[in-house]
Amino acid sequence: MTNNDQDRSIMEIATGDEGGDRPPGPIRDPLDETTGGIGNDPSLAELIAVRDHAPALNIVAREAKRCIDEAQRLPFGLEQTKEDRMAQVGLQIVGLSCAAIVAIWPTDTIEDADAKRALARETQPHYGDTDYEVAPMLSAENASRMRLHRAAFDVGALVVPPGPAVPAPFDRGLAAWPLSRFDLVDAVPLAGGSATLGGHGIARWGAFVEAYPDLTTLVDRFSAMIAIADRLTMIANRDGQGSTPIRRAAEGARILAYLAAARAAIWPAMRHSPDAEAKLRLVALINDRACRFDPLHRQAAIRHLVSEANWIAKSFRLGATLELDPDWIPIV
Repeated sequence: MTNNDQDRSIMEIATGDEGGDRPPGPIRDPLDETTGGIGNDPSLAELIAVRDHAPALNIVAREAKRCIDEAQRLPFGLEQTKEDRMAQVGLQIVGLSCAAIVAIWPTDTIEDADAKRALARETQPHYGDTDYEVAPMLSAENASRMRLHRAAFDVGALVVPPGPAVPAPFDRGLAAWPLSRFDLVDAVPLAGGSATLGGHGIARWGAFVEAYPDLTTLVDRFSAMIAIADRLTMIANRDGQGSTPIRRAAEGARILAYLAAARAAIWPAMRHSPDAEAKLRLVALINDRACRFDPLHRQAAIRHLVSEANWIAKSFRLGATLELDPDWIPIV
């Protein structure tokens, strides 16, 4: 990253920037963009299209890491201005939103599995490794966070072949020998020095945070899409033969539901506000899905996002923003 490309080097998905001399446009929420403007009463064809047109998860994973890295490079401490802090919050929101897309989407291909596993490696919590002879020094809370993170990025029953071959005796280029088919460290090298965002970039990310979604509407959307998914699943189970399109549509509705839930989980809410009430309602709804049709990795993804969003809440309005530590029904 350099100061010359600071507005186009971060979150191409969210900005829609294509380079050139055009001034960069406003930053958009990737979770909102992914749904393609589908309303709460979609047709069967729209739901099937959602299921059959997955985003390129390797690109989304790369953008997640880019935003998370840049958020960590922005200044911390008392000297941080409000504008700096809001830009940092914006980067955290978009980075976590991209991670949510990678976690929630089904694993259809080896490339999808590689993207999920690569982002899981880069975002996994670290609490210190121990030898096998030593009992792990983990609190129950941290152990739960680790299990939810692993479950959220699980690639399912797909058999993933081994990575690149090890070097042969006469191979060269060992300094850059690939460790896996898709490595986010290679795709997004660590950048040192000061943050690359200048005044204009800070303002753009601050404006993104100001475009705050209605969390009540998002939780209502989750309920509406889940109701559609459950109804279509029952219809498919009843009809048996020829139910494949119905099952694909049900899966599309579940994807839309969990994308809406992810967005509601990530964005911060002020205490005692309607948004805070919506978040608490979302927790109850996700708990209710513990024994339903929904894939385990999606349920784990929302629980993981709720925990990670607490860091965004601290940056947004420390002490005045709702932080959640729900009493989840154990699923992993």
